[in-house]
Amino acid sequence: MIFSLLFVCVFSSLTTSHSLSCIECKDATDVPCTGDADTCDENEVCVSEFALTLIDGIPVVKLFMRGCGNQAQCFVSSSLSIPHARIISSSSCCYTDSCTPPRPVLPPITSKKNGLICKGCQSMEARPCDSDLYMECIGNETKCISQVAMSSGTPPTAIRGCATPSVCAVRHEEGTFGHLKFKSDITCTDGGAGLHYSLHLLGATFIFMFKVIN
Repeated sequence: MIFSLLFVCVFSSLTTSHSLSCIECKDATDVPCTGDADTCDENEVCVSEFALTLIDGIPVVKLFMRGCGNQAQCFVSSSLSIPHARIISSSSCCYTDSCTPPRPVLPPITSKKNGLICKGCQSMEARPCDSDLYMECIGNETKCISQVAMSSGTPPTAIRGCATPSVCAVRHEEGTFGHLKFKSDITCTDGGAGLHYSLHLLGATFIFMFKVIN
């Protein structure tokens, strides 16, 4: 989920020689949730991610998720904005069975424009959305992003807006979180030509949060 795949990451020098068991849960809160332990894939670690959704600059939705994830998702902060909405997330990791990662700390919230202008849209379709609407990017969101995400039992979601480079760092992603199966594809650009394709835990985070917005 964990947001994020991102990432400009902080890799741990610790390697795993066996599969960990990690607590898997999600809750609409800013405190760590709890749940049953799930066996991770080999070389995955235990990840916590906290995400906050803002509508027109006002915090409205919190989401805390825990589960298995790649070390590339560890200790990474990310954000993604579409017209009138923004998701900010941060992650942390630990490396023993059923451990509790440190509580993730969100980066400072800013409204300072950075000069990048991107198209902005949202639709319930399994193909990229498009629009004549443009938005001014803020903070460290220095990439224009287009994402198509699908999850079991819910309609697909397509968005276009601004994102931090960390959101664009991981390519096509498919995974499961509990009974949810999800799939995400991202394209990013600096605002000009030359798209490149890039979203386990983080992919799920953005999917959950945008379902709430819808």
